[in-house]
Amino acid sequence: MTFDQAAILILLVGMLVAFAIDRMRMEIVALGGLAIGVFLGLVPAEGAFSGFASPAFLTVVEVLLIAQVLSHSGLLDRLAARIPATGLGEAGIVATLCLITAFISVFMNNIGALALMLPAIYSVCRVSGFDQRRMLMPVSFSALLGGLCSIIGTPANLIVSQQLASRAGHGFAFFDFAYVGLPAALAGLAAVVLWTRRVFTPEDRRRSPLPGHSFRRIVTEVLVPKGSDLDGTPVHGFPATIHAMHRDGRHMMFQRPGANIAAGDVLLVETDLPTLETWLSERKLALPHGSAATAGGWVEAVVRPESTVVGSRVQTLEGFSLRGIQIVAVAAQTPRIEGSLADLQLSIGDVLFLKGEEEALREALDEAEMLPLWPRLSKPSVAKPWLPVMAFAAGIALTAFGYAPPELAFGLVVLFLAAAGALNLRRALADLDWPILIMLAAMIPLGAAVETTGAASVVAGNLISILPGDDALLLVGAVLALAVAVTPFVNNASTAIVLGPVAIGLADAAGLPPEPFLIAVALGASIDFLTPIGHHNNTVVMGLAGYRFTDFFRAGWPVTLVVFLAAICALRLFWI
Repeated sequence: MTFDQAAILILLVGMLVAFAIDRMRMEIVALGGLAIGVFLGLVPAEGAFSGFASPAFLTVVEVLLIAQVLSHSGLLDRLAARIPATGLGEAGIVATLCLITAFISVFMNNIGALALMLPAIYSVCRVSGFDQRRMLMPVSFSALLGGLCSIIGTPANLIVSQQLASRAGHGFAFFDFAYVGLPAALAGLAAVVLWTRRVFTPEDRRRSPLPGHSFRRIVTEVLVPKGSDLDGTPVHGFPATIHAMHRDGRHMMFQRPGANIAAGDVLLVETDLPTLETWLSERKLALPHGSAATAGGWVEAVVRPESTVVGSRVQTLEGFSLRGIQIVAVAAQTPRIEGSLADLQLSIGDVLFLKGEEEALREALDEAEMLPLWPRLSKPSVAKPWLPVMAFAAGIALTAFGYAPPELAFGLVVLFLAAAGALNLRRALADLDWPILIMLAAMIPLGAAVETTGAASVVAGNLISILPGDDALLLVGAVLALAVAVTPFVNNASTAIVLGPVAIGLADAAGLPPEPFLIAVALGASIDFLTPIGHHNNTVVMGLAGYRFTDFFRAGWPVTLVVFLAAICALRLFWI
């Protein structure tokens, strides 16, 4: 093995470990790795930023821009309003939501598909009183399953298609992935709907007195008013977890034996929303910012992966405070809570409970790139809501029938929507999930270096020496298993970038066509149901529904097994 081959493998393994540990932002890890690759001569300097011109990168950007327009069309809102009236019952509604999400995810990035569906799910849960824990994880999994079926369903599919084009002179057709993806997705959807209902049973949840509320634990600051029944209550008898206590502006050591709560104390507590609403309505507790803040309802908004507030503390959110918006509570995932609510650091999937004027809320949430969940903020009416849908369908037809490659077809759709006034390009580009896009663009040259340095051939040769080279199904299955093992800890785009050249090298060493190997890589990179950290969809719903880390393994291992077996059968039937 040469120096370049060893260096690129060590560099990529180190980056994958850094991605999995998640101590640094993913775009910093990717750009740092790219800089090291250029410094060591693994990536030519003139090709360092070639990822930004990659067809895969351009197509992802275009599809995300189109998804923004579709989210403002209001079509899903109308559909969500009709679902509870169907009388299907909880199982039927869960299956309906999963099928809709999977269908949408066939034609757009799976993160965008989940973002489109979240407000609809909240509306259904509020109207019908269903447990969000029994809906959010199945819908998140369904978004990943739908992406298996088309070239634009997930970045991993686009990446392996570009790798095939570099190797064979042609990429995959739009629905080539559906031969394996559709059977795998249908089998996975059946497992999702049937199995998750057994994992999250009504008896398993923490019962809420109000229908439709989630079972998240929220962190908030409350004031003990004069005349409260809680005045003089021992700290150990308080009906919620106290993380901090302030009296007369000073921090109190409330853990001491015999400590009591007194009128005027400000408590940092962890409880659930129905309990907090009961305290406030019965005047046992009040918000420290004044009684006016309790009037009316609260808007719930989730921190998305692209939100600008990720990593910020509540006290630094000037976009909210300058508009007179009060952050009443936060459903946070961080296990370390201390000090005051203002000190709480936000992460992906956290939910903020906000109070303010509707126009101010809309502006602040747009600026922070957060998604309002409940109640839905009114949007400007769209004169022709079907126009973006028809334009998108035309772009899909162009690439599906081979008239234009995806980056050109969807580029024309973006141009048409901008010319028609349905898309504000300046604002839409600013709202894109740039950390993920930068990571993708930075990783693409490094993935190419795996092949140009010959490292892919070396790794493939070692795999051939271990596996029987005359059994094509076993080789493809090994690639699929390797991708499934890596992707719960690393994002699927990085998995495809790293394993794609290895899969091509393995196919060459075995004298087999590369297509089934690359499809196995793309498919395995998207079978991400075991942890909440492998895919941002899972991270978001973990915060929304208050899932535990182990809940994903409990619900995801049968889905992973079923999809894996269905994929193996479909690969054998259609590609081997």
